[in-house]
Amino acid sequence: MRDMPPVFNPETAPPTLTIDWEAYLPLFEDEDISETEKRELIEALWSIVVSFVDLGFGVHPVQQACGQDDDPLSDLPPDLVSLFMDEHAQQEDTWQGQ
Repeated sequence: MRDMPPVFNPETAPPTLTIDWEAYLPLFEDEDISETEKRELIEALWSIVVSFVDLGFGVHPVQQACGQDDDPLSDLPPDLVSLFMDEHAQQEDTWQGQ
């Protein structure tokens, strides 16, 4: 059985970021490189910027699929002293009830 791709819905689709060539090409007009090289440089810089946006704003599909941020500290077990104190407190409660 083949999985069908989801139907594109522009209202729920994540935002897309595109390069505004008219805004960035003039910044390189004084450089002695070809038009193709200017576009390649802008695309490389754009890719870096989009990667940071993905990391910071949850645009990456993995972050959207999960729906929550992973907190690695929440998975840590309690320390041994806390476990001992909790066990000791439970034993005292048992003896006080009798």
